[in-house]
Amino acid sequence: MDISRKAGAAAVRTAVYLLAVLVFLLPLVRLLIMAVTVGDGYGLDNFLTLLAQERTREAVVNTVIISVSSTVLAAAAGSGLAFLTAYCNIRRKGLMEFLILLPFIVPSYIITLSWSSFLSAKGAFNTFLTALGLPAVNIYSMGGIILVLGICNIPIVYLNVLHMLRKIPRDMEWAARSCGYTQFQAMVKINLVSALPAIAAGSVLAFLSAVDNFSVPAFLGISSGIPVLSTYIYENAIGFGPSAFPMAAALSLILSVIAVAGTLLEGFFAKRGAGMDSIREDYSVRVFFKKSRRIALEWGILTVLLVLNIIPMVSMIMTSFMKSYGLKFSPQNLTLSNFAFVFHNRGVLAAVKNSVFLAAVTTAVCIVAGTAIAYAKLRKKSRAAVLLEKCASLTYAIPGIVLALAMIFHWVEPIPGFRPGVYGTINILIIAYITRYLVLQIKGSGSALLTVDPAMEEACAASGRGFLARWFKILIPLLTGPILSGAFMIFVPALTELTLSSMLASAGTKTIGLTIFNYQQGGDYNLAAAMSVIVTILVIAGYWLANRRKLTSEYREVSGYEPAYTESNKTLQRHPGTQGN
Repeated sequence: MDISRKAGAAAVRTAVYLLAVLVFLLPLVRLLIMAVTVGDGYGLDNFLTLLAQERTREAVVNTVIISVSSTVLAAAAGSGLAFLTAYCNIRRKGLMEFLILLPFIVPSYIITLSWSSFLSAKGAFNTFLTALGLPAVNIYSMGGIILVLGICNIPIVYLNVLHMLRKIPRDMEWAARSCGYTQFQAMVKINLVSALPAIAAGSVLAFLSAVDNFSVPAFLGISSGIPVLSTYIYENAIGFGPSAFPMAAALSLILSVIAVAGTLLEGFFAKRGAGMDSIREDYSVRVFFKKSRRIALEWGILTVLLVLNIIPMVSMIMTSFMKSYGLKFSPQNLTLSNFAFVFHNRGVLAAVKNSVFLAAVTTAVCIVAGTAIAYAKLRKKSRAAVLLEKCASLTYAIPGIVLALAMIFHWVEPIPGFRPGVYGTINILIIAYITRYLVLQIKGSGSALLTVDPAMEEACAASGRGFLARWFKILIPLLTGPILSGAFMIFVPALTELTLSSMLASAGTKTIGLTIFNYQQGGDYNLAAAMSVIVTILVIAGYWLANRRKLTSEYREVSGYEPAYTESNKTLQRHPGTQGN
């Protein structure tokens, strides 16, 4: 019996190792091989050719400028908002946090559409500026891309810094005050210094998100001739000629090096702040403002957040009801035909069906596989599970456009002589989505398992219950809530995904994100806006349903507030990514 069990365990480990290599590692190896393929041989000619092209250098410079500038914006705004939410006696923190997290809840390409509608040439804002004799704001510019990316990445920095600030012990502040420090000096010397690793880690994640983002520079930069590495890879991959794929692969390798280096740097900063992981967050107020200043601060923050996140959305909603893009908002120019088209067009309905199917299958597979991997890692101390987690982390760390290209190279013929026929079908999207998002569920299920005492399983086993009984009687009832809450962070990005589908979808497998992208690129802004409005309503409604208990609960903390999205926030803090980009 023991021999058969050992043989079975060895067979399972071997299968896991082969799966890790086939699904996660081989696509990246194929990408590397394609990048150095030159004719019938190998070399660095593709890289030399690219670096000799002015457009390549322009794309690299633009990527660095846009990513760094948007990171500075996100770091400054995210850290400041985290401080005010964590420490100050301002009210309406639940509403503020919802508005801060809105750019994460809503896909970045919808945020981009809302801003392009708000700052359109004939929009109310630019009309007001030109009436004052001031130049109009051009959203289709480097500055526009930086602004939108910065807004989209504020939640990443905010959550990293918020959790760290709340974990800083108040004893350290009191000790500083007893030594003669003022409150301001104590905040700078103690709290700011202690939060620096979180600020740095959040900033690196914001930088990586900007580098990875495809939708914002695609929506705002392609039409205005502003290339970045992600869109330049896309342009090369969809181009014609024998060198199209090798050139795209070489660009992908350059982008991957930046992404992996940033991931390692983020890990370094995360370890610097790991000493506070076991400290419970303190939600009590530490900075008190007088009533007049507090009210002014509250409404000032809400006003800024409304301008950044709500007014552009309102502008997009107005655009969705217009007969034609650019018309003035008046009763004679309003129509419901855009929404009628969205609800009745076969192509749109097929895209919605595909996206819902992809999101459901991806989420279900990730829940089962991710929970199994987390259990094997934590309970069985399985090295195979650790390897799978690292491989899944790698495919999540590299930019989505790079992973999409690797999927193309690999799954046409994953094993010499074997063509599974998944390329050009919905199956390659399922594989790509699972490969992309599996690590999120592994981390989420791992955190949920840590809350369950192993002694409960041991007691169940001692009573004669088998392995399945332990799962159905103990683990599943205790883990269902946290796991489903974390699975929301997979379902929504998969539902609204754009980057992978822009490269992998065919005529019959278009998705919601790709359909909106095609409408925007084709000049059908009103249809893109109408579809975006519907998606936004559904995403926000789903977010509310997933967190309705904490959104509607009363809290007894000293500050009168506890974060409304704890479980989802923890997942986002660990692996923020860029939703629907």
